[in-house]
Amino acid sequence: MVGRLGLLAGPLAFLAIGLAPAVDGLPTAGQWTAATGAWMAIWWLTEALPPAATALLPVVLLPLTGAMQADDITRPYASETNFLFLGGLIIATAVERWNLHRRMALWIIASFGSSPAGIVLGFMVATAAISAWISNAATTMMMLPIATAVIAQFGRTDPGLERDLAAPLMLAVAHAATIGGLATIVGTPPNAIFVGAMARIFPQAPPVGFLQWMLVGTPVALVLVPLTWLYLVRVASPLWKRSLRIDGAMMREQRAALGAMSTAEKRVLAVFAVTAFLWMFRTPIDMGGLIVPGWSQLLPLPARVGDSTVAIAMALLLFVLPSGQNGQRLMDWASATRLPWGVLILLGGGFALADATRVTGLAQWIGSNLGGMAGISALAKVFLVCLSITFLTEVMTNTALVSIMMPIIASSAAATGTDPILLMLPCTLSASLGFMLPSGTAPNAIVFSTGYLSVAYMARVGFALNVLSVLVVTAVMFTIAQPVFQISLDAAPAWSLH
Repeated sequence: MVGRLGLLAGPLAFLAIGLAPAVDGLPTAGQWTAATGAWMAIWWLTEALPPAATALLPVVLLPLTGAMQADDITRPYASETNFLFLGGLIIATAVERWNLHRRMALWIIASFGSSPAGIVLGFMVATAAISAWISNAATTMMMLPIATAVIAQFGRTDPGLERDLAAPLMLAVAHAATIGGLATIVGTPPNAIFVGAMARIFPQAPPVGFLQWMLVGTPVALVLVPLTWLYLVRVASPLWKRSLRIDGAMMREQRAALGAMSTAEKRVLAVFAVTAFLWMFRTPIDMGGLIVPGWSQLLPLPARVGDSTVAIAMALLLFVLPSGQNGQRLMDWASATRLPWGVLILLGGGFALADATRVTGLAQWIGSNLGGMAGISALAKVFLVCLSITFLTEVMTNTALVSIMMPIIASSAAATGTDPILLMLPCTLSASLGFMLPSGTAPNAIVFSTGYLSVAYMARVGFALNVLSVLVVTAVMFTIAQPVFQISLDAAPAWSLH
């Protein structure tokens, strides 16, 4: 029903905004861009169409209304950030194809003891570590059979423990998948949207590097995983009172069933490790007086090499290297066709909307009308952004939310003399931290489908975790992100004024 209403409401909002009387200071092209953004937001919110289909609206609407030329609005769909994400998806698919992810997960879980609380921590660490490189939804789907097998094992021996363990373990898998995605640029689409938006809205700004993101995203994940675990086992359930030691025979059986690591697994693991190394050490790293040179400095024009260069090069290598099994390669096109191509279109739609907002003058107009935050402290600004985005993402997909908010927040920052990164980065991080509702994230929806969880339980636990995540992200912005991104707390940087 909501989708049907949204299907009609979207174009009606488009016409109402686009055909409304001219707004003082807003160019006609900017008005039609606002109308396009409203149509996209309504369809994304109501899921009237698949999100990727909605992301194609700018290609049709902006040229037809004269707001932008067709070749200009289609260019963002093939941005450098999209190719970075594509390469990461291909590498992740190869990891899944040869079952390396399952081996990694079982190994980590087995390393965290045999108490109920320890098992939950093991699942969270394994899930978060894998989700940093593989999509949150795919990681959750991979971990879910292992988690349900553990729960079923206790159903045969201790129904009480099964009842106490099921709900927190399901939430542990979902929330760890969400939190782990913050650690790297390729961990979840909003991260890539932030990187792409920075490059397109502020072309004079220093590019956001893979390691630079990890220096902020990984600490957020490292803090939130143990805090979430403590809350799940000590507040949301009585697991911490359980002194029972869990028989690890089932985990050993699952690990034994995998056998020795195959040649294909070893080669995929090597490509995975080399890719991570090349991403992290592409550009020089300033370690406070000690400069670690980046490998790109060995090239004639290092500035022309990006993280997407590494991602696609290593992805292509997977199509070349033999697997050592039946003449197969580590990656084939049949496997590549199963990639979530819609995510790339969704990213492109967000970049296109951000471009249009800037080019047509809409961003400048929004910024000039958002000067109300000028007198608020930097701490209050970050806290309010985190709080509003965290709860807004419960009813809106994080990718769509970040796509809409990036140009708006960038304009607000410019209007108030604030460093854009100070607001755009916490917005991006907070958009992935919706813990309350099944609709908040794909992992939430996946674990809710098992029947072990009620909406009331999820909301009660998730509300506390939402508040906790707001505090953590706000704290990280001023303790870690500020020096890593060289964020100015008292004035807008020069690159944001062009």
